[in-house]
Amino acid sequence: MMRMATFRRSPWTPAALLASLAWASPLLPDGFVEEFASDPFARGWRVHGDPSAFAWDGSGALDVEWDSARPNGYFAMALPGPVTERDDFAFGFDLMLHSHAVGVAPGKPGTFQMAAGLVRVADATQPWFRRGVFMAPRNLVEWTWFGTEPSGAITASISPAVVPADGRLPWGYADSFVEPRLGVRYGFDLAYTAADRTLRLSMTEDGLAGPALRALSLPAAFTGFEVDALSVNAYSDAGQDPRYAGSLRASGKVDRIRWNGPGPVVSGLRIDKASPSTRVRFGTRPGWRYSLQASPDLMAWQTVAGPATGDGGELAMDDVRAMDAAFYRVEARRP
Repeated sequence: MMRMATFRRSPWTPAALLASLAWASPLLPDGFVEEFASDPFARGWRVHGDPSAFAWDGSGALDVEWDSARPNGYFAMALPGPVTERDDFAFGFDLMLHSHAVGVAPGKPGTFQMAAGLVRVADATQPWFRRGVFMAPRNLVEWTWFGTEPSGAITASISPAVVPADGRLPWGYADSFVEPRLGVRYGFDLAYTAADRTLRLSMTEDGLAGPALRALSLPAAFTGFEVDALSVNAYSDAGQDPRYAGSLRASGKVDRIRWNGPGPVVSGLRIDKASPSTRVRFGTRPGWRYSLQASPDLMAWQTVAGPATGDGGELAMDDVRAMDAAFYRVEARRP
């Protein structure tokens, strides 16, 4: 995994930022809560895919329609940086359902999921990404809730679910059997700890402790994930095996979306020009390896310092060559 942050030296100022990491976001690295008290799109929320599932009308919550007959849709906020199975993080949200029914589409009598969590936007928005198709999804860490099938063959279940970057088995999931109820204000919180590779899910019902839910420990052969956005997910039921196809139509309000996790991979870039060298300073994330590269034209790049391992603090790297570079960039790699 590699990330770049590129910037330009200016003859008039110590440093002029030319471009930053593509997934940089206004989310606070040490904690964030979205209350929907004002327009969420002004704070960086975006809709990817079908926008018809999501509406904000100033009521202090996000209205969501989970209708599996529609294309995939995501109400998403970019994370400050990529998150993998080697990072600690937590997310949560409140949910109140107005309606919920599964097996509603002809030829799709089975159950289907409501979902929210962490996605990699570049994967989730691909035409081949179909949540109801075996081994089609990639890079997911999410909360899922299935209702009981009309036939009763499969009962309702709630689970954390983790899909690896290559989509291969084993996936991670841990079912707890809880039926969705209308008019209840649920609170869901999921917390992942890298040391034991475990995702723990808890819930409340109208502010009181809900049923105990099973924790998910990633299987030993799990190959890893990388996600970059916090998202409410409205999935299409297209492409399912007709022998097991399900469908969903539900509506409700999502509120108090919560995030706590690592900050950007590279932050606070600045240049100090002190003869005879140029010093570049930047904030790091633990475990990432950083190198400083220079270029006269944004085409040919030369490593002039590093690599060095970040510890979450600031790194300073010097270009000691007897020449000036027009541009610098910081290369960050996850070993």
